[in-house]
Amino acid sequence: MADAVEKRVEFREASATRTDDDSAIILVADDDPDVRRMLTDVLQAHGFSVIAVARGEDTFEWLDSVDLVLLDALLPGRDGWDICREIKNVRNPLLPVIMVTARTEPEDVVRTFAAGADDYVAKPFEFAELTARIKSRLRVHRAELAVHIANRQLAEVADQNYRLFEQARRDAEERALLLRELDHRVRNNLSVIMGLVRMERNRQPQSPAPEAFARLENRLRSFILVHEALRRQNYRGVPIRDVAERMAQHLRNSVDDGDRIRVEVTGGVPVLGERQGFALALVLNELITNSLQHGFGDEGRGCISISISEEGNVICIDVADDGVGDRRSATGAVSLGSGRSIVEALVHGELGGTVEYPPTEKGSCVRLLFPQITDDD
Repeated sequence: MADAVEKRVEFREASATRTDDDSAIILVADDDPDVRRMLTDVLQAHGFSVIAVARGEDTFEWLDSVDLVLLDALLPGRDGWDICREIKNVRNPLLPVIMVTARTEPEDVVRTFAAGADDYVAKPFEFAELTARIKSRLRVHRAELAVHIANRQLAEVADQNYRLFEQARRDAEERALLLRELDHRVRNNLSVIMGLVRMERNRQPQSPAPEAFARLENRLRSFILVHEALRRQNYRGVPIRDVAERMAQHLRNSVDDGDRIRVEVTGGVPVLGERQGFALALVLNELITNSLQHGFGDEGRGCISISISEEGNVICIDVADDGVGDRRSATGAVSLGSGRSIVEALVHGELGGTVEYPPTEKGSCVRLLFPQITDDD
């Protein structure tokens, strides 16, 4: 029934602003052809358009096209009261119905209004009274349509405002979440930077200032490379291979303006969480820098290889070079200078893994083994 009302409202919306002088469409239902002709002539003479049918059931197909139904009570088949009840209860409760009946006993009048009729005219009737009642019901009908339209528009505005409010609420929650995340990232990043500065300050023996600043610059650059990779990934993780390739090429170019040292990065492309990504970038910076500074001398040629592989949830990264001889300490580990403490602290503490030093025929190799951990773990 609600769909029928909306359909009629959409079809007849313009009638809500019409005046009584405008033409309305009246549906006449009467089984007597003479009465139908008479009513048609009279109503057309008063400016109305008329659709006339002989049976009550025939009214249903016209309900969406008319402004008022003039319905005889005593119809063959389903009587007028039954038809009126279906119009009001099922078809369209807003459509005005005037019953025309010769039965005017109190119980008949009660029956007429119980069926849902808006008004009734007793037979025989005066045409002036009939047209007056029709015009009166049309004015009421237009007012009801106007109220219905206004209520619908208010409901649409309220619904739109609710949707806008909900969107604004979600946006505010997202902004608050982003601000909290930004605060978290800034604090973490500043802590890392302070830690790098502290490491260089506590380095023993102390290096000349230019060397110390160069090391610190490279470590901070690895930090920036991770940030750039995160941004390209929409902060969904740190692609190891991408960071390793960019870092290795930058470090190589800083010490070799020719092609005597090659850098090769091979293997899969696992994506790490932000915390592990930053730690691994700092570790790779130390290992690549060590190979470049100590593996080839001033004129040596060779290759630095970074191999990335996965087995289950364990990531294995080998950083190797084929430089000048075996640079190992008395314990058999590759000599990394002060960088060794940084590497082992980051691998054990931040990556949750281990550092191995596989034997090589030439040059050196450092193997990193650690589980892949998301930032939620």
